[in-house]
Amino acid sequence: MRNKLLTSFVLFCIPLTGIASSAYNKPNMDDNRSIISLWSEAKQKRSKSFQELSRIVDQYANKTLQKGNINSLAIAIYRDGEVYKQYYGVLDSVSKQKPNDETLYEIASITKTFTGSLVARAVLERKISLDDDLRMYLDGDYSNLQFEGTPITIQNLLTHTLGLKDKAPERLATIYQGVREGKYENNAFAYGMPDLLKELKTVELDKKPGTLYEYNSVGPELLAYVLEQVYHKSYKDLVQDFLVELDLPNTHLYEYEKYREQLAISFDENGNIAPLLKNPLLGGSHGMISNLPDLIKFMQFQLENQSPFIKESSRLLFKDEVEGDDKGYLWDVGYGQKEGAYHGKTGTSNGVQSGILICPDSSYGMIVIMNNNSEAAQDDWGHLYNQIETELIMYSKINLVSLLSTEFKQNFKSAKRKYQALKKDSDHYLSGSFYLNNFGYELINANQIDKAIDIFKLAVSNDNSNANLYDSLAEAYYLNKDYHNALLNYEKSLALNPKNDNARVIIEKIKQL
Repeated sequence: MRNKLLTSFVLFCIPLTGIASSAYNKPNMDDNRSIISLWSEAKQKRSKSFQELSRIVDQYANKTLQKGNINSLAIAIYRDGEVYKQYYGVLDSVSKQKPNDETLYEIASITKTFTGSLVARAVLERKISLDDDLRMYLDGDYSNLQFEGTPITIQNLLTHTLGLKDKAPERLATIYQGVREGKYENNAFAYGMPDLLKELKTVELDKKPGTLYEYNSVGPELLAYVLEQVYHKSYKDLVQDFLVELDLPNTHLYEYEKYREQLAISFDENGNIAPLLKNPLLGGSHGMISNLPDLIKFMQFQLENQSPFIKESSRLLFKDEVEGDDKGYLWDVGYGQKEGAYHGKTGTSNGVQSGILICPDSSYGMIVIMNNNSEAAQDDWGHLYNQIETELIMYSKINLVSLLSTEFKQNFKSAKRKYQALKKDSDHYLSGSFYLNNFGYELINANQIDKAIDIFKLAVSNDNSNANLYDSLAEAYYLNKDYHNALLNYEKSLALNPKNDNARVIIEKIKQL
């Protein structure tokens, strides 16, 4: 019988309470160099536990690619100051080009976290306030941007709680659909920020701002516009200054053509080469490209730097009681009972799926990128993301079954000896029937029934009073059409747990064969 698998606390967690912040003082260049030196390079010498964790990540990534739905992966993990990055697979089956440090990816909505960071800084510098009515920064009559006297505020823009009847004005929605279809791959947009501001006068609100989360791109673009007004500088220049400050030389806004040769070829939901996710507006919602080394620096900056705007940008601004989509400054935020505060963001372009997770309380982070966007690829990506995060949560203890999983499949006897010897070191390794049972079902799902039987037998030998393990072993025998051994083990399971109705039903079924 299957155990309930551990799942990502990114998806299931208790929301984060607010974090206090102080005024932000922009560092001078000498200060900035010292900040960068703290997180610009990964440690060359890694601890034994971190090396083992890295091996597990490699195994998970390679097993994910073997399913055939994903061409390539770029992965980085951070735990307690140590960093590991690796690339897997090839970008496409024709050229066989492997991803590397030079490969640039569309990071799509992860772009929003840069917008959120700049807004957090502006709030701490008292350039703007979260409670400001958006109309303070717009010229003209926007009397429609309120619902029963409640206006759209800066905070509503940050948390996707504008209250708009439609997620985007009509013309902009049509443009975005055209982007998804590739209509602007080689054509200029006949739409820009002035057009959005004009359309904004025609939109309707059908709910009170700040009450309902509805993900959209309009809010981040309006925030980019507000930043231009208060700093009297183009949004692209504001972003570029920030990228220089963080020493991210390979992260760019609206530089698709300049760096097209380095951009990862990617594939859409139908397996076709995906068009670029271009943006007709300022770039507050999407439009950035980056490589894995730069994203690692950004992750380390979030985890190691003490700048007040980091805490400000990751604090809870909106708690979604319905869907659990709790928001900070365009970050997804929350609190795990074991892991503590986290903030993260995923980005989905036409062909690239990326995700970054930051957990300061437990000193870990992760980045996972693939260049596919089919439904099956998304499922595999999500499962891999959860697997890696689960290992980061358990660290510095290492999942011994995961560590030996490849060897279990290649040389069971050797892996069994190692497992029996290493499990005695309970200070360093996590072992036991729970992990063996889960691994057994992974093998069943991969149609490796004989190997699953070996794993379930090992689990039973270490925990021979566990009714669930006998049920699992019986199921594997049943799938292998070894009905004699299936019957014996179902009967043992039922004897240990008379409430196992599943065993009772299948026992009767076997007896009728």
